[in-house]
Amino acid sequence: MRTRSRENFLIHILNMGFDKAASSFSMLTKRNVKIVNSQSILVRHEDDYSYISEEQGDLYVLITQIIGDITGKSFLIFSEDETQEIFKALNNTSPNKAISEAFLLEIDNIISASVIAEISNTLNLEIYGDVPHLTKIHASELQDFLSELSTNDPTSMIFCNTTFHFDKKDRVHPQFIWKLSSKIFEMIPEQKVTV
Repeated sequence: MRTRSRENFLIHILNMGFDKAASSFSMLTKRNVKIVNSQSILVRHEDDYSYISEEQGDLYVLITQIIGDITGKSFLIFSEDETQEIFKALNNTSPNKAISEAFLLEIDNIISASVIAEISNTLNLEIYGDVPHLTKIHASELQDFLSELSTNDPTSMIFCNTTFHFDKKDRVHPQFIWKLSSKIFEMIPEQKVTV
């Protein structure tokens, strides 16, 4: 039971980070951005990718290495359509490749940093996100791509499906995958999970 409480508490921390990311996203886009339909699932087996939403076409995968008291990686995944929605929300429908990739990296910085800061502050850990990097792959390669990035250390994987709603019409629904050292559960203080 305590393990489940710790898992739920960690998912709660991630969701608080996403809320803060929406506020930062609002400042960047100069539009009201809200989180709706946020769903996070902790997967007990590192090789279980059945929770990944099926996508088609090219995907942009933004990877941030987590360093410090705990280690891990975050993967922010946008489809081609979602990247177009982001640029539409910014009133910029045809940015050049370099600008669009730089902007996606900045979005990853905002979201990852918000979540990592929330974990750090709530659990009193010193953790940081390294400089993110972007990889473009075809949707059919995603599971193999994530499998190749497995580590020898035990990790817990959390799939997050979150919709960022811009004002009342435009929305973006990226997938976010967090692979965190399983040691994170040992670092959640008992008083945080007692009822």
